[in-house]
Amino acid sequence: MPSKDSNSQTWTLRFKQHKTTILLFVEQEQSFTSIKQDLLDAISKTGRTSLNDHALPSNPDDVIFGLLVDKNDPSKGWVGLEIPEVELEDAAGGKRKIGGRKGVLNASPLGAGLKDGAILAFKFRDEGAKIDKDDLDMDDENWDVIMPSYEDEYASQEKTS
Repeated sequence: MPSKDSNSQTWTLRFKQHKTTILLFVEQEQSFTSIKQDLLDAISKTGRTSLNDHALPSNPDDVIFGLLVDKNDPSKGWVGLEIPEVELEDAAGGKRKIGGRKGVLNASPLGAGLKDGAILAFKFRDEGAKIDKDDLDMDDENWDVIMPSYEDEYASQEKTS
């Protein structure tokens, strides 16, 4: 586990599942596999074996991260963070591959274009999950994240006044 001393290279990322939010200090170039293990360790250290009726996996590869489709409008939902490998043809007619598990976009928070304070959804891969050829979960649209709204926070206060 990396050092948790805060410095200019350390970011705080917010990981959400259902109504649960977990804050983790991560290095900008820390691998997502390491971050997934840190997330599982943080949950396990609270004595939990499950979270929101989902059993904690033992393998960090069974943790899937997602990003908001539109960070200004959470109602638009989430999309999987991991970018599948795609082969592109350049102007000279050559081919190159981008994305995939070992691609720079999937390597670290900095490579993925995240910033300090970013919100990521997370879920655990189910035993019967459908996996495509890139080992990505095909059911990425099923994110169990509830974002608080203004009405949720202040409606009860208005009724008591």
